[in-house]
Amino acid sequence: MHFPGIVVISEWVLGVFLAGTWYRVSRKGEAGGSWRQRASLGALALPSVALGLELVLVMAARFRLLEALDVASPNGEWAVLGGRVWVFSLLSAGILSLCGLLLAAIGKGSPRVAGAVWSSMALGTFLANLVLAVNSFH
Repeated sequence: MHFPGIVVISEWVLGVFLAGTWYRVSRKGEAGGSWRQRASLGALALPSVALGLELVLVMAARFRLLEALDVASPNGEWAVLGGRVWVFSLLSAGILSLCGLLLAAIGKGSPRVAGAVWSSMALGTFLANLVLAVNSFH
């Protein structure tokens, strides 16, 4: 198995652990309350969306769609639009995980720690995917 396959498997494993974290947080029932407690849940929700988006992007890269986009981009085809959507989706995953860290910093309660940990992991996977995407075009 080569490196992109390992990245896909690691994204799936992170998704399973993230689902377990959501189960644990939902069992505690800390959903309501002040705006700081809701910020803590937001700190957990944002990296969840970011990891889901990264999983879709990594699977697209796994099936060599980046190479097809690279070949089609000089021709001005619809793949140029697909390439731009892919890049902006990747960048939005990084922004979501960074915003999750900010919400965890101002949040309150136990989801705050989980949100900070998952935001850090999502930011790390974003950076790894960004490096892989940049290196795939050279």
